[in-house]
Amino acid sequence: MPNWLEKILNKAKQAKAKISDAFRKIPLQNAELWKSCPECKKMFLGKQLKENLYVCAQCDYHFRIGANERFKIFFDNDQFEIIKTKKLAEDPNRFETELKKYKDQLKSSKAKTGQTASLVSAYGKVNNLDIVCSSFDFNFNGGTLSLQSGQNFYEACEFAVKKQASALAVFITTGGAALQENLFALYQMPKTILGVQMLKEKKIPYFVIANVNIGGVSASFGSLGDFHLMEPGKKTIWGFAGKRVVQGTISEPLPEDFQSASHVIKTGTIDMISHRKDQRGVITNLVSILLKKRQSQEYNIENSEEKVQAVNQ
Repeated sequence: MPNWLEKILNKAKQAKAKISDAFRKIPLQNAELWKSCPECKKMFLGKQLKENLYVCAQCDYHFRIGANERFKIFFDNDQFEIIKTKKLAEDPNRFETELKKYKDQLKSSKAKTGQTASLVSAYGKVNNLDIVCSSFDFNFNGGTLSLQSGQNFYEACEFAVKKQASALAVFITTGGAALQENLFALYQMPKTILGVQMLKEKKIPYFVIANVNIGGVSASFGSLGDFHLMEPGKKTIWGFAGKRVVQGTISEPLPEDFQSASHVIKTGTIDMISHRKDQRGVITNLVSILLKKRQSQEYNIENSEEKVQAVNQ
């Protein structure tokens, strides 16, 4: 190859590298400017997507959103109070692999989400009803159930009881229990169940609204709701083990929509498929019906007691 041609090619390579580097830096400044739908691949301005509650206007795909976005959508006028909880050990097993330490993984998740755990809780009004809301954030270590997130949910239940809240709703987008914490994570299953039991004893309605609900979460507090709602879409999941694991175990073909919202509604696993824009209304309507029913029952009990006293006199 002639020297002059080699020089031109080298300069072209250098120019290409500079351009590529420049383009890599641009998204860092405008990361939220454009979003692509994972289902239909249509591009949206971040602002448009936010206005549509992070739902694709073309195919109705429900994006997986963080806890803060959930709270802003769910509570009246974006007004809510984050529930502060007891801080527990972050990395009880000091887990690490050849590639990465779990401690560094948590540090990265904190920087990405601004949270200290995969599940956080808040308190506020929803259509003028006092409601406690817990939400997983899939961006925090895949929304896995950890020692801290289990504690956060349990304290949310205590808070709901203390405040005599009208209901507690949990939004689930989870990868199951945090394997890096092994038994410490698995211990959160009975702990969260005890939290739900507190709600039931005080007759506080408990709602589960899922996008992805699998593993240790679906085997514990993720399946104990008075009502189970699920967002629509092919990529939604409700089950314990994943589709490939189940298929490999039973060695039989499974339906194409296995574990998705359209499948589990047929099996009776969930009560309703609920679009994100309808969830506030659905939950508060159900809470209002339950509150009226409870008041009616209490009124009948009081009347019965008065009648018994009158007869005895």
